[in-house]
Amino acid sequence: MRLLRSKLWLSVIAAILLCGSGSYYYYTLQKPQKKTASVQEKVATVKKGSIRSTVSGTSQFEAQDMQNVIAPADGTIKAMNLTKNQAVAKGDVLVQISDPLAETNMQAAQSSLTQMEKDLADLQNQRNNLAVIAPASGKMTLSGNLDSGSNVGKNSRIGSISNTSSFTAKLPFNYEDATQLKQGDKVDLSIDGFLLTKTGVVQSVDSQTKADATGGRLAIVNISVKNDGTLDAGMNVKGTADINGRAVDSQGKAALDYVTVTPVFSVASGTVQELKVKNAAYVNQGDTIATLINDTIDDQIADKQASIERQKLTVQDTTEKVNELTLTAPFDGVFSTDFANKKTNVLASYPVGSKVVAQTVFGAVASLDYMQLPIQVDEIDLPNIKVGAKAIVKVDALPNQMFQGELTQLSTVGTTTNGVTYFDAVLSVKNAGDLRYGMTATADIIIADRSDVLTVPIEAVHQRGGKHYVTLKDDDGTNKEQEVEIGAHDSTNIEITKGLNEGDKIVASASSRQRQTGSPDQVQQLRQQFQGGAGGAGATGGAAGRNGGAGGQGGGAVNFGGGGNFGGGGRGGGG
Repeated sequence: MRLLRSKLWLSVIAAILLCGSGSYYYYTLQKPQKKTASVQEKVATVKKGSIRSTVSGTSQFEAQDMQNVIAPADGTIKAMNLTKNQAVAKGDVLVQISDPLAETNMQAAQSSLTQMEKDLADLQNQRNNLAVIAPASGKMTLSGNLDSGSNVGKNSRIGSISNTSSFTAKLPFNYEDATQLKQGDKVDLSIDGFLLTKTGVVQSVDSQTKADATGGRLAIVNISVKNDGTLDAGMNVKGTADINGRAVDSQGKAALDYVTVTPVFSVASGTVQELKVKNAAYVNQGDTIATLINDTIDDQIADKQASIERQKLTVQDTTEKVNELTLTAPFDGVFSTDFANKKTNVLASYPVGSKVVAQTVFGAVASLDYMQLPIQVDEIDLPNIKVGAKAIVKVDALPNQMFQGELTQLSTVGTTTNGVTYFDAVLSVKNAGDLRYGMTATADIIIADRSDVLTVPIEAVHQRGGKHYVTLKDDDGTNKEQEVEIGAHDSTNIEITKGLNEGDKIVASASSRQRQTGSPDQVQQLRQQFQGGAGGAGATGGAAGRNGGAGGQGGGAVNFGGGGNFGGGGRGGGG
């Protein structure tokens, strides 16, 4: 009986509890909630302003133009004009190195080229002188056996031309009489075998004497006589001179001889094609004596020209090797050994006369007129950056100054680190004198610069289906979704190009137990969605976001998760 009563009480208690819980469920879930108690809105006004969007990077300054000073070959230091740190001007001789082998090779090559050029000039001269021309006027005497078809070599004797306008005779006189004769005295010459007498003139008296058959002394008197057409070489003459009214005869006879005889040589080698004159004929200066033919001279000239061109390359090569031994400043700037070794003065090991090996680095010459700042940019920013873009550069060591920079290089191959790909970008900065090699600086590359444009807080814009929206608040306090078109943005604001007017009120942000603010990394990812004005899949949500988050804000209706303002999988994960 007692057991029956216990079971009855338990049943009653259970029924009471079941009714109470149902009533509580109905009351709490069906009763309307006060909106102001759960949601707090932040309202912003659409206004005009300026937006500057930049991509930043930090690095150390380098010299934009820098060239190492390197020994080009083994050798001996001939001149050393460098100190550890010094200003240099373009063209200044910095170091001279002596390499005997290179210098000998250059001299030999130049000597060979000079000889080849002389040989070519000689061949060309031969080709231009296949005709033998009389060098003087007179009686032509041809060399023996010379005839058409004869082969002659270069500088072969063709014959000689004798001047027949006058002759000379060497007559012996007694020494005592000869010493009384002087230049210009007249001497009568009788021609042996002819009843002719010609008047000659004393040209000189030899100082040396010789003995006659009786032991007397004789002196030679040189006499010239003009040819009136009756005289010829080989005629014997005897002379008679008037010395103080006394006729004095020469002590012997002498043969008439030509005053001048000009040899005739062939300039070229070849075969006599035709003789234009006969032996003993009179020729005038400039007459053609003979013509020659040479069938190989053109080929010889062509071969020599080809050899000269090859030799010029050899000379150029050897000369460059010697010239490279003289190191000069490539531009105005500063030389420093620190570029080679900051701890040791390299130059101390290379005084004049010391040995040096090829590829030894003495230091470098740097032009500090322009500095360059190499930074890395994220692949997300790459489409918005172009060579020529301007930049604002801030230097850690010069906090009160800003410098203008320009993007001069942008790599096309990226480097991936921890799943993020970066690209190298190099900026050029004009140096007014304050910048130094190795200073740390931060560059802000300007990718957009807008002024007097409509702006709203960046977090006020959300995306759905590839379109962008804001929550517009009407005058009556109600909210409605408004499609907009966006432009440039910075870290806090975004440009509205269509869909809103200045002064409009919008919901900038909202928070409750169901809506929450994202982390700084998530905010950054949100901003990345607007790069180039295009939306993205989602700011973070999903597994391991771009910035290395473990799990993002995935799931649920939150600002940065799957199904919130920027729903879908984030850049770093699958959602």
